[in-house]
Amino acid sequence: MKVNVEDITSVQKKLKVELPPELVAREIDKACQKLSKEVSVKGFRKGKVPKAVVKRLFREHIEERVIENLIQETLPKAIEESKLVPIVRPLIESHDQLQEKEGFSYTAVIDIRPEIEIKPEDYKGLEIEALPTEVTEEELENHLRAIQMTFADLKPAEKDHEIRENDIAILSFKAYINGEPVPGHEAEALYVDVGTGEFNETIEKELIGKKAGDKIEVDVTYPEDALNAQLAGQTVHYEVFIREVYVRDIKPLDDEFIKKMNLGFESVEQLRERIKNRLKEEKEKKAEEFLKEQVLAKLREKIQFEVPERYVEYKLARLIEQMQQNLEEKGHTFESAGISVPKLKEKLRPLAEQQAREDLILEKIAELENINVSGEELEEKAQMLAQATKASLDEARAILATSMVPRIIADKTLQFLVSQAKIKEIQKQDEVQSESASEGESQAQEKESEG
Repeated sequence: MKVNVEDITSVQKKLKVELPPELVAREIDKACQKLSKEVSVKGFRKGKVPKAVVKRLFREHIEERVIENLIQETLPKAIEESKLVPIVRPLIESHDQLQEKEGFSYTAVIDIRPEIEIKPEDYKGLEIEALPTEVTEEELENHLRAIQMTFADLKPAEKDHEIRENDIAILSFKAYINGEPVPGHEAEALYVDVGTGEFNETIEKELIGKKAGDKIEVDVTYPEDALNAQLAGQTVHYEVFIREVYVRDIKPLDDEFIKKMNLGFESVEQLRERIKNRLKEEKEKKAEEFLKEQVLAKLREKIQFEVPERYVEYKLARLIEQMQQNLEEKGHTFESAGISVPKLKEKLRPLAEQQAREDLILEKIAELENINVSGEELEEKAQMLAQATKASLDEARAILATSMVPRIIADKTLQFLVSQAKIKEIQKQDEVQSESASEGESQAQEKESEG
């Protein structure tokens, strides 16, 4: 076997493998012998079909099997010989036609880890900020108000009632682009919680002040990168009819109301305490994630290197797969949700590249700091995984070894980096709330852009 390595980029190599005729002949012979035992040919007993007959009748099948076997058996050895360590599965770029009594060659594209230069000062002592974790009275009251809204009775609005936020409107609508109906983008009785933006923020704003029986017409312009391919870059004309309006009958939040909810609380104070504790836990978790996000952002800024393209593609595929699973859990597909997969890939690609870069940086720092997972840790996590998934202990160990260990090491590395950082708690509570409001507004605008 002859192996030649050619540079494509600093992180991608082309491996050309040339195999001798005798190896090819031996593999063809093995394939013929195995096939002769598997097939039935009229005029011959099973297992006694002559080699020449097998070759003539099953030439294409033999070629496919032999080529596959040759590559599978020799590629790992060729990679080892060339001292390359693939970061993703090698890609077979091309191969010869199989010819008996002749050699066989193929080329594979190998993506490798980049050479990353990192000094301790690049990742130790990073200056980051801590979010406050105290729960304010306003936050607590907002959550109590949300509970009142959730458990409020709905009653038909008075005839002349003008729609306000938190009312429920039952709408029928049709959508048009350039005067033509948008297929599938219509409804006869759509339930809209006005003011949430869950339907469409622009349309919901137009509902304010209107009454049951009113008709409104609204134009909504969608951005070019909207995931719904039908709507992306289009101005959509909506014709909306308000069929019914319901108002929430909000009950006073007292002990009697709490008991009627059957949530396991006897008083408002018990509920307040539970909500306050939950909000505290959520804010502490958010604060921890914020520290990690800052560390990763600073590492991405400081440490520059070429990320293997196919590693980014791998990360992108995982993101798409996760989104698809989330949709399927809700009974949807990309098609039924009106999501364009090419546009989704375009939108998620920067995130995939970011994740790939972060993984490689954390992997390198873990290597420099000798951060790993001990046998005791693995055994403890395997037992927890087996218990949670009802899998056997051996199956749980295998899952950990193949797919979870790198993530565990990355998490430990990130925790180490946070522990080495210089943390300043300089943000005031009202500044954080302002940021959260801005973030909520951005999310609402993005939701609107998707229709």
